Amino acid sequence: MKKIEIIKTVFLTTILVLVISSCKKDDEKTNVFENEISKILDNALSQTGIAGATVYSVNKEGDVAWLANGLMNTSSNTPMQRDTKFRIASLSKTFLATVVLKLMEQGDISLDQSYSNYLPDSVVNLFPYDGQATIMQLLNHTSGIYDFEDDQFVEILFANPIKHWTPWELLNYASTADSAVFYPPGTKYGYSNTNYILLGLIVESVTNKSMEQNIRDRIITPLNLVNTFSWEEGIPENNYATGYMPFADGSLMIINDQTVPLYFEWGHGQMVSTVKDLFTFYNELLQGNLFTNISTIDLMKTGSPLSENNSSGLGLHIYHNEFGLGHSGSTAGFVSVATINPQTGTALILGFNQYNDDVMSLVASGFLDLVFNEEK
Repeated sequence: MKKIEIIKTVFLTTILVLVISSCKKDDEKTNVFENEISKILDNALSQTGIAGATVYSVNKEGDVAWLANGLMNTSSNTPMQRDTKFRIASLSKTFLATVVLKLMEQGDISLDQSYSNYLPDSVVNLFPYDGQATIMQLLNHTSGIYDFEDDQFVEILFANPIKHWTPWELLNYASTADSAVFYPPGTKYGYSNTNYILLGLIVESVTNKSMEQNIRDRIITPLNLVNTFSWEEGIPENNYATGYMPFADGSLMIINDQTVPLYFEWGHGQMVSTVKDLFTFYNELLQGNLFTNISTIDLMKTGSPLSENNSSGLGLHIYHNEFGLGHSGSTAGFVSVATINPQTGTALILGFNQYNDDVMSLVASGFLDLVFNEEK
């Protein structure tokens, strides 16, 4: 489960090649597009044993494929539905980053100021470099702050999966790492979930409201995302996917809000949504409709030169060529990806309710074979 937030690039690339190229111009092109997506998911699930998947996709012709395959719960044999809720993992970072940038527009946060200006010394003193990292560097993962979610943390998590982790405990865990794994702010890119724990606390500090309430008031309610929730809000149990986490010894852990609560995710991955709600959010965001100034979304889409291929924006991943912008995420029992190209209109929002180290490469090879067959 090392770096469980990162989805293999080849997986995203091969799926998006299909999304962009698979349209057939005839009277039933929408059904053709949806059928192609469905076949690929059927094949992927049968080859990998993944429990289920749900997808919302749009190709260059504007055809929409919104469908589900497999099971949302294997014990009850309940099929996955198009509007089944699932844990979205690091896609949550885009929601929090959007709130931070809205607060920037209001003048409550300055991206150029260090986080030490917003948090107490009890937090700042946990880490080396005296809180010099700026809000911008937290957002684009150039802060130099160590990622608490390392292999040892994952072992601790699964040894006591129902533990109520607080943001302070997550920061304290990161602070116990050898100082050698930290680096001077602004000198290197390093994906770190700890950055978004700090950002969540900053949002709460400047607004005197919970991070969850800020996300709801500033994003969920205005966009009418009826199936999107933060963990602390209490998530309706109806049509909510169970996750499945295979281990090397052949055992399979059932992941739900009772067996593995989302306390350990918080600011970096604690949200639940559906593919349609996620499409609405990312589409409205990338069009600039969530901000007062169009320059704000332009700033959000600007990749750090310290990241590979300038791919790390502010709560966004920049997929180059025609693939668009979005984020990927994975956590115990769930894998997700969202990307939209505002210029071409292509989109892919996808969620699986099963995680395994080998799943993504297996799924990618299945998609790749079918894409090549289609192109031939």
